[in-house]
Amino acid sequence: MTVDKVVKSLGFICFLAGIIRIGMTPSSLIWGDDSTPEVICGFIACILMAISSIALYMAQSKETGVLGFISTLLIMVGNLLVASNFYGLFAYGEYAKKGQLFVDLTGAVSGMGMLLGTIILMIVTFRGKVFPRWTIILFILMLISFGMPGLEKWFAFFWGLVYVGMGYMIWTGNFFTKVKNSKELTV
Repeated sequence: MTVDKVVKSLGFICFLAGIIRIGMTPSSLIWGDDSTPEVICGFIACILMAISSIALYMAQSKETGVLGFISTLLIMVGNLLVASNFYGLFAYGEYAKKGQLFVDLTGAVSGMGMLLGTIILMIVTFRGKVFPRWTIILFILMLISFGMPGLEKWFAFFWGLVYVGMGYMIWTGNFFTKVKNSKELTV
């Protein structure tokens, strides 16, 4: 299997992960926070995003360099740590108890890592000019909904849209804005 096919396959997984992440928002609005459908969507989306986030880097690796790779690692590790929280809620009916050093440390690492990784990825994606500018707008909407009171239920929706949009472009090969006429994948 060529690198091109691997990246496109990971792009498809990004696309699926985004759709599943979007499913958290209606689940939360209909059945409430931490409902079984929302937790299942969150758990599956975190695992798929952890696996496929490398495609967001590989599609623009020449333009994003080491910072792009670091941001991807932060996002991947953060997604795995968030998945472990969802698993705890799903398996035991409650989140891990706050106030324990390990629980507090993993929560801080996952939250700060994913936030920092997302901000770095947004900046290097903007500077790399491989993806269209509307993907940056989706990143900004995601970050705004994360921090604005009353919009927190929409955070998963915008997060999913980023992965759906970028994943679809990677999967179909329609993400090059710099190298439109190129026949080969620049990974």
